[in-house]
Amino acid sequence: MRIKCFILTMAAALFVIGCASDHGLSPQPGRLVVDVFFRGTPPANTQGIYLIVAPQFPPHAINELYHSSNSLPIDRDSVRTVIDLPFGHYDAISLWWYSKETKSNLADILALPLAKDSLAGFKPVGFDLSSNHPSDYIKLYPDWNKVNRDASLEGTIYFDGPFPKNTLATAIAAYSYVPDSNLEYLTYMRSIDFSINENPYHYKLPIRSGSVNFLVVLWLPERANLADFARLGFYQDPAMPGVPAKLRIKSGETRT
Repeated sequence: MRIKCFILTMAAALFVIGCASDHGLSPQPGRLVVDVFFRGTPPANTQGIYLIVAPQFPPHAINELYHSSNSLPIDRDSVRTVIDLPFGHYDAISLWWYSKETKSNLADILALPLAKDSLAGFKPVGFDLSSNHPSDYIKLYPDWNKVNRDASLEGTIYFDGPFPKNTLATAIAAYSYVPDSNLEYLTYMRSIDFSINENPYHYKLPIRSGSVNFLVVLWLPERANLADFARLGFYQDPAMPGVPAKLRIKSGETRT
């Protein structure tokens, strides 16, 4: 079975994740204390894991984020970390995994705690810091298996048409379920490659063995939120055109 995506429009750009920890020279008055409880074993290609705090979620740009200056220790079952922040509201907190082999991307969010919301269903857990409440506390439970990618998907994407001038990025992404909201585009994501830059584009997407229920090519315009993706095309079930194919990937397998 050859995995191919036939797309109605074409767009591509290289998307590189990077955010700055220094948002000013003066001391920050607020503080977030985080206890992290790891599950599983870190992959051998782990470079580090960093605490990320987002004033707005989804963020419009990576430089809006605050992050820990150094990686958390990865050789422990649990660790406490502290990050100093300005007073204000923060929409989300997460842990971001960095690999020794590939650039970090949106699929490398290792922990993003969610809370039930009466209007939005689920939303990230946020917090507020002020002169009356200068410190807050949260627990995170990252599972190393999320980034232990022991299999891969390989195929070729064929585009029809030129790149839109307002392209920020084009990507191929694998999902555990079909996403219906900006939040689900992040929480359901299992792997993503933002480096689509030619037509046709041959990809090899590292992924954790298990089920993939949606393999899709995404486009992101300039000045959009990082989860404001447009779907360009998805891998369809050969027996049921128009229906997303469901794949079951074994450990060590390269599915083509």
